[in-house]
Amino acid sequence: MALLGCRMQALPALCLSVMLLACLVASVTTESLIPTPSPESSRWSLVRARVMEMVKPLVTRTRDRWQWLWGPGAVQGFVQTYYEDHLKDLGPRTQAWLESSRDQFLNKTQSLCPRLLCGDRTQG
Repeated sequence: MALLGCRMQALPALCLSVMLLACLVASVTTESLIPTPSPESSRWSLVRARVMEMVKPLVTRTRDRWQWLWGPGAVQGFVQTYYEDHLKDLGPRTQAWLESSRDQFLNKTQSLCPRLLCGDRTQG
């Protein structure tokens, strides 16, 4: 049961990591992946060029697949759903919580108070 709780706590961090990775990939332009010509054709420059050839299509495909996320409709829909699910009735929920907390605190305080100081509540 504790393992499930740890997984549920890690879920927001995982979602944030995925969103940051998507932002990073979307911000990379294909022009920035084009290797600059080097004065010498060393083995490392050839390896770098080959890696860039493999990465460029991956970045382009990922950016195209995540393009829907950057539109105003997706963000607006997320904010609207979050408001309806979590914030719409925040005022009444907070008020009810404050009242119940106050009542619990008063009951606890009165139960700890000696009869000589607080008097007997039943005599009124």
